[in-house]
Amino acid sequence: MTGDNAVAPGNADTADKLPFDTSVAHQARMYDYVLGGKDNYAADRAAVEAGLKVWPDMAFAMRANRAFLGRAVRYLAADAGMRQFLDIGTGIPTSGNTHEIVQALAPRRNCSTSASRSRSRCSPSCMRYPTQTTRTRSSPGY
Repeated sequence: MTGDNAVAPGNADTADKLPFDTSVAHQARMYDYVLGGKDNYAADRAAVEAGLKVWPDMAFAMRANRAFLGRAVRYLAADAGMRQFLDIGTGIPTSGNTHEIVQALAPRRNCSTSASRSRSRCSPSCMRYPTQTTRTRSSPGY
């Protein structure tokens, strides 16, 4: 988040507090920060910076992990013909996630479905999209 005075989504006028502590770093928000996302707080950014002092290649490893996810999903959807994906423990829906990759390939392929689930309540994005199912179709007969 751009500001660290967070309120629950849709409740800005009532200033209800979020059901998680933004002063404590969370691994999903730290990952989001490294990947250039917007759902992170000062504690997450500070934890990443401290982690980089201990393991300078941490950010590289996190980005490489996301790149592997992209390659694996693209292969499974485009080359292996897989049409259904279940992404468990997705964390924050940072760009380049499973359903975005499947959606990008679906217009050239038959119908694809992607469902994701995370138990974390670590950011407003997680609370808005606790379970996300995306159905993309390319044939009018579906």
